[in-house]
Amino acid sequence: MGDSADLETIEESPDFLEHCYRRVLQELGFSEEHAAIVASCVSDGDRNGKLTQGLGVFEIPVLLARTGTLDVDATPEIVDEGPTWVVVDAKRSSGQWAVTMAMEAAIERARTSAIAIGFVRDFNDAGAFGTYVRMAAREGMMAIATNNSLPLVSPWGGMENVLSGAPFAAATPGGEHPPIVSDIQAVEVHDGDLSEAYFQGKKLPGPYLVDPETGELTDDVTPYFKKMEDYGRISDCEAPTVFGTPRMYAFNLFTEMLATIINPGARSSPDTPGPPSYWLEPREEALTGGACMIVIDPSHWMPTDEAGRKSDAIVEAVKGAKRRPGVDEIFLPGERGWKTMEANANVQILPAHWDSFSQIAESVGLSISQLRQEFDGG
Repeated sequence: MGDSADLETIEESPDFLEHCYRRVLQELGFSEEHAAIVASCVSDGDRNGKLTQGLGVFEIPVLLARTGTLDVDATPEIVDEGPTWVVVDAKRSSGQWAVTMAMEAAIERARTSAIAIGFVRDFNDAGAFGTYVRMAAREGMMAIATNNSLPLVSPWGGMENVLSGAPFAAATPGGEHPPIVSDIQAVEVHDGDLSEAYFQGKKLPGPYLVDPETGELTDDVTPYFKKMEDYGRISDCEAPTVFGTPRMYAFNLFTEMLATIINPGARSSPDTPGPPSYWLEPREEALTGGACMIVIDPSHWMPTDEAGRKSDAIVEAVKGAKRRPGVDEIFLPGERGWKTMEANANVQILPAHWDSFSQIAESVGLSISQLRQEFDGG
């Protein structure tokens, strides 16, 4: 739902948005390096059409920095490592900084060992995970990456949020065509989807909420939504969410296996406090329990450009498939975002997120007009 074409959006320059993110974070006490990394990662979500994972996710580091849950003075650190693996302790820093650090370390190890794995623990939200696997694809490598979260979905047959709203991303290197990038969520709907359905007066794409009293399924978030003042995405919902199929349930637990079970020192989703409003108060623990990324360098067993050639062949076969009536072009996952990014084209953002951001900027002594003047060099 984060990429739904039926949501009302407004258009903005991604470079301007990234400038805004960086400036607000600096006013909140982030170092220049830290602010630049978080701004770049959030902007990557905008540039790739992730409506609830670009500007929509910016509220989260802001909220957590304000409460002190996100330690703006902490620096993530590699605390254990081997030839093919690395463990990063974020020390309650941002997920963007810590996951970027782990991915960079895994890429370097994969150059030598062919396969490397990175783990991250004790970090705050990292945004869209397509951001990190594209780092490997640009280096001619494949990567998969995921993390867990606070409980945002019920187990199959349940009516209590216990499992995470996990992102899952994978990418392989491209050739003449963009790389294939799968950047999805291991739930039918997450908190960002619920808030957008509420603010835009729309139903969910299926009956993915369960009434906490009757156990009946519904696609209407309105009776259960608990809006939080000053935020456009962060919210509570009194109705737990559910999976649409047992397959998605199994896939969700697969992400937990990677992010938690084999990750030393990671905290599981069932052990993470919720709901979202819990994090409106200062906490001594980070929002996210664990992340995992696996990087594979295929140049160890095939010519450097062979993976890209094979990817191109698949892309051409997919795009050349017979189209349904009314379909002008078939797109590969991640294709439009990659092309938007390469062209540095304007991006779409959601009005509720822009309104919230404007309030955040004003709360740290900035205005949109001032930020635009800075960006334009005035």
